[in-house]
Amino acid sequence: MTQKTNQAAPEINIDLLRTMPLPDYSDDADKSTRGKLLIIGGSRRIPGAAMLAARAALRSGCGTVRVAAPESIATHIGIAVPELMVVPLAETPAGNVTTDALKVLEEQFKVCSAVVLGPGLDEDKNSDELARRVADNCPLPLLTDAQALCAIGEKKTKASAPRVWTPHDGEALMLTGEEVGEDREKVAKELAKARGAVVALKGRETIIATPDGAVFRNTAGSRALGTAGSGDALAGIIGSLLAQKMEATAATVWGVHLHALAGEALEQDIGADGVMARDFIDRLPQVIRYLRKYTSPKGDSKRVGLRHLT
Repeated sequence: MTQKTNQAAPEINIDLLRTMPLPDYSDDADKSTRGKLLIIGGSRRIPGAAMLAARAALRSGCGTVRVAAPESIATHIGIAVPELMVVPLAETPAGNVTTDALKVLEEQFKVCSAVVLGPGLDEDKNSDELARRVADNCPLPLLTDAQALCAIGEKKTKASAPRVWTPHDGEALMLTGEEVGEDREKVAKELAKARGAVVALKGRETIIATPDGAVFRNTAGSRALGTAGSGDALAGIIGSLLAQKMEATAATVWGVHLHALAGEALEQDIGADGVMARDFIDRLPQVIRYLRKYTSPKGDSKRVGLRHLT
């Protein structure tokens, strides 16, 4: 089915990004100045998703990243990605986090600047209940993705800080109870307004909608991005920008576009077939350098794609 969007919604480009610039760091900036992100995810069956989100967050400039995961896999995650700090969480015999982990997470909320919830959480009543409690009680900017969105479903959540949701069409169905259909912009706008969250409805054209009615379209990207772990990477990128104190709409707009242009850069280098998420994650620093150049006050506003990196 062809995805229908309202062409009146502005397309993300250099001119738009200039109005919401990336954080500007001095040469003596260190990890403590670039944010602390907490990623809550992983399960014994799906340990890799949290690692992909974490690597994407680090590649997007976050100062430090902590992964809170079931205790049986937490150390393995730390060994696989040695730049991380890991936070072991109480788990079920099947290797899924439980609500007993909430007290540990509340201590982490005190020292972190943003949270990503969902990558690699398995479908389980225990982790679903933990996800709902975090969604209600987290005092930090929170991005919710994957199974955590399904756990929330049509339940109304309470929030005292900015919220970002990154559903694909199937997860949007779980949140609204209705098929997305052709008018994806309408669905994203209604969901954002009803739930008070910035919504990035993922697809070949990703629609970003805000609670106050603003809508943006991302048309950049490559079919290389249609691979396992791509959504986890996007969650990590946006979470990184939230941790770096970007406002929720700006972090989402930038995150979606960075993700898309990393796919373009990878396709340019090696093609669009056989791509793994880790491949385009490693292109992120190059893409950020490119966009910093062209979103500066003296940049070339005509450069809106990434077909040829400079």
